Amino acid sequence: MPCSCGAAPDRLDIFDEKAARRALRRYLEHGLGGSDAVRIAAWAEEGGLHGISVVEVGGGIGQIQADLLRRGAATGRIVELVPEYEGPAGELAAAASVDDRSSFEIADLLAEPETVERADVVVLRRVVCCTPDGPALLAAAAGKARRTLLASYPRDRMLVRLVFRLENLGLALFRKRFRSFVHRPDALERAVAGRGFVRSRVSRGLVWETAQFVPREAGGGGGAS
Repeated sequence: MPCSCGAAPDRLDIFDEKAARRALRRYLEHGLGGSDAVRIAAWAEEGGLHGISVVEVGGGIGQIQADLLRRGAATGRIVELVPEYEGPAGELAAAASVDDRSSFEIADLLAEPETVERADVVVLRRVVCCTPDGPALLAAAAGKARRTLLASYPRDRMLVRLVFRLENLGLALFRKRFRSFVHRPDALERAVAGRGFVRSRVSRGLVWETAQFVPREAGGGGGAS
């Protein structure tokens, strides 16, 4: 269950144009896939989308930002490390009739956060699991969010850790450098707290946990569903 990109560029060897085009076909045929993606889009929409900006970090071909643009967001950006995703991302934006409001940029948010502009809504779907520096990456993303930060990541459970360990062993056997990481939720929360954000809610599935973070002054109950 590979994540979206977020690791060091030289370790992204499972992400290529073939993977991007598979994702494009799935979106064109079925729309947003995965309950965490659907939930992220729904939570983002709750606060209203008119006039807002969206950044999807490690967004691949940008399914979530495209969906939010279709629902009324003003502008969307995909921040990626893999240039092979740019062509399919443009095709998706054109197919969704949002290409005039969607953009794609190559940038390393963790290494050079100043190169990424702020947005009202920042999304990281299955991204923090792609780097051992997941908490730092999430904190950097919080520093770019004005209204809300939405993220999904693997649950910190024994079974999930075992699955990811087996996946990493398989990648090693095929001489791939990419690895996935399971981070403790409390470490992620502490990281964003340093940027003035608190978790407002969380939803837990079998493998993936989806969380919303908001500025501390906006409050947050930390409820689970």
